Parts: sequence; C-alpha cells; structure tokens
Amino acid sequence: MKKLFLSAFLLMPLFLSGCLVGNRIVYHIVPNQGGSGTAAVWYMNIRSDATDEEQFKQDQKLLFDYMLKSREFTKERADKGQNITSRELYLEDGRLNGKASYKFDKLSDVEKSLSFEDGFYFLTLALDDSVITTNGEIIKSSNYKRILWDDKIDTLKFEISIEPAEGTKLKDLAPLYKKG
Repeated sequence: MKKLFLSAFLLMPLFLSGCLVGNRIVYHIVPNQGGSGTAAVWYMNIRSDATDEEQFKQDQKLLFDYMLKSREFTKERADKGQNITSRELYLEDGRLNGKASYKFDKLSDVEKSLSFEDGFYFLTLALDDSVITTNGEIIKSSNYKRILWDDKIDTLKFEISIEPAEGTKLKDLAPLYKKG
C-alpha cells in the first residue's frame, strides 16, 4: 500500500519503475463541494537506490529534467486528473525535498482509496502503512486502517512514513541539486 502513496505524488509517479525513494510523504487536500479541489504534496528526503552509475544518472535526469521541468510531465499528470499549478525541489537540513500543488476534479485522482460518503471523507490504508500525523481520526479493523475526516474540516492532512526495502543502499541527490 505504501507504493500507492508513491504513485500519487506528482513529482514522483515514475518512482515505482525507477530508483528514487523518499522517507515521508505529506498531503494537504482541500476538497470542494462536488469532489473537486486542490492538493499540495511534499515528498521528503529524495534519494536514489541505483545500483550502478548509469541508473544513478537516469534517476537524476528523471527527477531534475523530466519531473521538475518538462511539459510532457505536466501533460501526463493532467491526463491522470492532476492539473499541476506548481512544482519545486528544495533543500532543507541538507536533504532534497519536493513539493507539488495541483487541482483535481475527483478525490480519487489524489488517491484511489480517498472517498466521501455520508458526511465523511475517508482514506483506506493497509494495516502496515505508518501514519505519522493526521488531522483526522484513525480507525483500525482486522483488515485495514482508515483515516476519517468530518466534512466540516477544510483541509484533509496526513503524513505517511515510507521505508525502503531492508538492506537498500541509498545515494544522496541533495548535493546534485542546483536551484534555478
């Protein structure tokens, strides 16, 4: 289920097939009546798990050229219901982070398992997903966990921890980032 969050972050949708990883993802979703809205998503501590220099160079090009700068990328995201309004990379405490903001027409364009029903927004997660923070209420069952928000809440917020596979060696991308 953690890969679900990786696929949703619009600066990082290709990470599932690539070698880029982070350690946290943060969502702030502002829904409107009818299911549309805006989202801001932060992907924290972006690194590469490339096993050779060629893969590492491909990861750099994917992140710095395609995801951060290309029009092709914004068109691809728009085709998936995420109309990018801004995207950026930045350094914080020596770590490379990314932030993207976008407009959406349906909650499921943000996350497939994000819904609204009977006056509540809810996000269904696997039991092993690590929710660090949320302004909603976490409810667990024997099969899954769910974050619930009352429809009176203006911004749905949650932060998920993402752990790379055990034994994964990560290469830092922060020293390679050049602002502008």
